[in-house]
Amino acid sequence: MEKFKRSVLALAQPADVQSKLFANGVCKGDELALDFEEGLGELAEATVTAEQRVAIDALDKRILEMSGEANANFWLDETYLASHPAWEVIRSLARTCAATFEWKIEVPPPSGAVYITGHG
Repeated sequence: MEKFKRSVLALAQPADVQSKLFANGVCKGDELALDFEEGLGELAEATVTAEQRVAIDALDKRILEMSGEANANFWLDETYLASHPAWEVIRSLARTCAATFEWKIEVPPPSGAVYITGHG
């Protein structure tokens, strides 16, 4: 459940902290969502309470509502992390989710992912 916890704590952070969680040159909003979706896979075998399931589903639903071609900039443009109101909703839902697990809202450790960025 560590990947899931890390992803929720990352989503709960302010925009300036979220930006520092990932290497320059990557789409940070997209990485936050991808980490969360990957973390959800860990929950298949984990036992969660009804309250936790409601919080997880609300967060997942909001992220999914922002997907699709029409919202590409939401995920790909880093300035949206600090400027788009939907990010505040996602952060709030992530904090609620973390609270159901009784996790302290703290900066998560690095994911350990390796990013290869292209240079034209």
